[in-house]
Amino acid sequence: MNDFDDELRRILGDERLGLTPQADAVGRIVKGAHRRRTVRVVASAAGSVGLVAAVAIGSMAVSGQFTAAPDYDPQPAVSPTVLPGPELTPDPATPTTTPDPTADPTGDPTGDSGGDPAGGSSGTGDPAGDTPPGGLDPVDVSTLPLLDPAAPFDGVQVRMPLAQLQQVPGVEITRLRAQTDSPELCYGEFRTADAHGYISLRGAIGSPPDDLMGAYEVATLVADVPVRTPEGIGVGSSAADVRAAYPETYAEDNGDLGSVIHGLAGVMSSWEFQVVDGLVTRIAHDGRHNCGVDPPPVEGPTPDPDVPVITADGYGPIRIGMSVTELEDVDGVTMDTSDQSATCHGSFTYGDVHGSVSVRRDPDTGEIFDDTLQVTTITSDRPLQTPEGVRQGTPLDQVRLVHPNLEVSAEQARAAAGSRTYWVFRTAGGDVVVQVMLDGGWGC
Repeated sequence: MNDFDDELRRILGDERLGLTPQADAVGRIVKGAHRRRTVRVVASAAGSVGLVAAVAIGSMAVSGQFTAAPDYDPQPAVSPTVLPGPELTPDPATPTTTPDPTADPTGDPTGDSGGDPAGGSSGTGDPAGDTPPGGLDPVDVSTLPLLDPAAPFDGVQVRMPLAQLQQVPGVEITRLRAQTDSPELCYGEFRTADAHGYISLRGAIGSPPDDLMGAYEVATLVADVPVRTPEGIGVGSSAADVRAAYPETYAEDNGDLGSVIHGLAGVMSSWEFQVVDGLVTRIAHDGRHNCGVDPPPVEGPTPDPDVPVITADGYGPIRIGMSVTELEDVDGVTMDTSDQSATCHGSFTYGDVHGSVSVRRDPDTGEIFDDTLQVTTITSDRPLQTPEGVRQGTPLDQVRLVHPNLEVSAEQARAAAGSRTYWVFRTAGGDVVVQVMLDGGWGC
């Protein structure tokens, strides 16, 4: 032993330098822990710092014990004085502070730094942020316009056919090119004064239907003005309100919320709630569109006023289905019957236009469905265009905008023009049209 050892032993044994824990230290820590478990794991940076400080003080006060014993009964404190930090030697010149015993680690005298206006919390622990900084004020959404998934909003609703949508006053429709494996499933988007959304086939699709144009319908509807749902969730509602109104709520990767909509007679769809700082900022009805992510607009073909037009019926006085007698009565028509067979009468020429006269066959099965000799094809070696402007030089991507059900083969592309009548766009193996033909069932 030496003098240093004796002095150190004397200092460590001096009871005046000991830290006396408050009698209710454990109870206060446990009560605070229980209260804060229902709020976010970390309410804010300030809350994190306060929590660390509380744990540090509590750990020293109870010599490593954080949870009170089952039979522990907290007693009134002997002294309300709490040291501000874990200092081993108090400074006599520095007065101690007495914090509000009801305050939580953020210093909020209510004991609750977040949650709903009633003082509760969502209890979800959602990292997307159910509670915005500073707490929430009550929001009355009852006066907002109603977005009912079973009724039109601004004249439009999910599952409305394209043909019906086109009749909505003031609607604007833009063709889009989906960046997906099946771009033909997406038609485009619509916009009205208060809403917009995608037009496409909805949900999982196997083989596209033959009448693709007839299958297009409104697949999503996004309200561009503040609205409310029938369950009372509106723009300004909290994320906690959404979860309470829709028990099946799920969170997207970006923090937005969604919930399946039931009771729409087979319409598979869901609510989409855009959430910013814990508040709903936009509401949409998603009917499972097939347009992918941010499909770009594509301009279709533009008719050329200097190019003759061939319609789904025919060209000028020449019509698909016209009999041999009717054809021969047209001024300027010449017939060539040098190459005939039982099903083929020959060919005709009318100015720059020519075609065939035969029975009518189904182009897919080859079956004869009309054995009367009649006009079955019309085409030209000079430029012709459809009413939509498809003509020589039109890229197939633009043709698809006009004819989404376009069938492409090695030498040509085909699209329905009418009942058992088809547009045939010859491509010569390329990706642009080199000749336009109207085919009513060529039988030669």
